[in-house]
Amino acid sequence: MRGSRRGSGQHKPGAHRALGALVAALLGACASAPPPAPVQPRTTLAEFSARRLDSVPGLPAPALGWDRSQWLAAALALNPQLAEERAEVAAIAAAERTAAERPNPTMELFGEYIKTAAESPAWLYGVSLDFLLRRPGERDRARHQAALQTALAKSQLSESIWEVRATLRLALLDVVAAQDEAAQLKSLAADRASLLATERTRLQLGDMARAEVLTDELELGRAQQRAQQARVRSAEARARLAAAVGVPVAALEGVSVRWDDWAAIDQLSVATAGPWREEALIGRPQIIGALREYDLAEVNLQSEVGKRWPQVRVTPAYAWGGNGVQQNALDQIANEAGLGVSFELPIFNQHQGAIGEAVGRRTAAGEHLKAVQAQIFAQIDRAELAWPASYEAWVQARALAQIAEQQDRGRHRALESGASDRSEVLAAQIASTEAHLAVLEAAYAAQLAFGALEDAYRRPLQGAEAGWPADAPRA
Repeated sequence: MRGSRRGSGQHKPGAHRALGALVAALLGACASAPPPAPVQPRTTLAEFSARRLDSVPGLPAPALGWDRSQWLAAALALNPQLAEERAEVAAIAAAERTAAERPNPTMELFGEYIKTAAESPAWLYGVSLDFLLRRPGERDRARHQAALQTALAKSQLSESIWEVRATLRLALLDVVAAQDEAAQLKSLAADRASLLATERTRLQLGDMARAEVLTDELELGRAQQRAQQARVRSAEARARLAAAVGVPVAALEGVSVRWDDWAAIDQLSVATAGPWREEALIGRPQIIGALREYDLAEVNLQSEVGKRWPQVRVTPAYAWGGNGVQQNALDQIANEAGLGVSFELPIFNQHQGAIGEAVGRRTAAGEHLKAVQAQIFAQIDRAELAWPASYEAWVQARALAQIAEQQDRGRHRALESGASDRSEVLAAQIASTEAHLAVLEAAYAAQLAFGALEDAYRRPLQGAEAGWPADAPRA
């Protein structure tokens, strides 16, 4: 609307007030900003190093011993990765407010120096506003897309929570299994040392060959080495436990890890696996995430299709004259207003390329959903086949251990009656200890298989955590 017209020198106080209000509003919007929040690595390091388990509200003293549900509650409260993902969810959810906002107009201030035919110079001042009229349904699609992004982030957080739970369970299992194994190996090493001492006495008396004593020395060394390996595994498991909870290893000093019935495999049950399987195949966080990705692809397709409609920009403008020299009344200009409208002309393309890309992404998202579901199906199949086999192996190991116990008791009775010697009793004790170690090994393998079944169903199946999906925060 900017024309080469001559100004009259008449000023409109209302226009000046309106312009002043617009400038004040602009300055006010620029002035409001969140306060700075600097992050110092030394400070965050000191905060993490000072973390302790007793800082979690609502839990008993750690020294009393926590069950697995209490360890999980501590991990949900302290794990740094979960805190990061929760912050990411909040950041993504903030986009829902952005999507609901209407676009601000753009203001342009301009001034033009004009000159009339009578050689009378003047200034023309003006202001214009650019309003964007969004396409039909575009704002609703933007809000829907932002909500889907939030739902996708929450499903990823739910998956991360379960991964922390699985890591925590394995670390707890490794700690208690290493503790029980170390106790058995300590007894085994003591029995091996006693047997070696007895055999050396018999060697001195000429009642045994040197080769047999060397064999006992080798077995004692192996037992001591196994005990050392168990201590290493225990220390490494405690480090993984601290990492899963979100505290330094020093925070676990003096804290006992309690899982008394971990080796009682006969107490584990999967009686209602049918409904859990179906729920996992349609409701696991990966499935929900893949569904949200498909929904996002569908919304993006709708947005590309919507671009075939013109997006209109309306530009009203207002101008007034400066200190020009009036030639005659016909040339007098006090003020003038104009209205501009702009939109895209679909001459060279009708957005068919972008629409085709969006269709392809939607098809890929659908195939991704099917692939994720197939992977979960295979994971559940493997877990359901491995669990009965692991359980049967534990049953067999326990039966052999009972036989070894009977032999051990028989040797002790024979020793009391004088029908056996000390070496035979120690050998029976060693055999019984080895059998119990085999039971612990089979129980550990069965617990791994049971944990894999829980991972496949994404559901705790045993212990105090069984009510976790309903009680603990998942997303």
